[in-house]
Amino acid sequence: MQIDEPRKTQIMPNNLSAKVKEVDINEVFEDILFSEEKVIEDAYQHGYQIGTSEDSIEGYHLGYHRGAEFGSELGYYEALAQYYIENAENLRIPSKILKPLNALKEGCDEFPHTNSEETDLFEAIEKLRVLYKKIAAQLKIKSDFKKEGIQF
Repeated sequence: MQIDEPRKTQIMPNNLSAKVKEVDINEVFEDILFSEEKVIEDAYQHGYQIGTSEDSIEGYHLGYHRGAEFGSELGYYEALAQYYIENAENLRIPSKILKPLNALKEGCDEFPHTNSEETDLFEAIEKLRVLYKKIAAQLKIKSDFKKEGIQF
């Protein structure tokens, strides 16, 4: 006679229990505590990625158009200064006006062609505007530079 051995039952692993790993309760509380900061950081990173890809095009166009406005204004100032310097004798321009005219022309020539952290472009253009207005008053010419004809 043969004695039956007890049947060995196979225990099938529960899929859910296989996926759940043992977690420390402190980590769970820490995750809950810092969840808001994590969401904020994730949103910031997502927004930064979108901003650098989409807004760089807008920034480029803004810089391009603003640079073109500066360029046309500088070209006007330089052409005016060059005209009065070259025709100083015929127009009887006094020497006290020639000095600021030369300074205006030099300022236009030395105006930076690229943007740099060391140079404040707005301050530099404002100095040239003031110098131009002074010259315009001395020459008794209209001193406003019209940007109406400039369209980009």
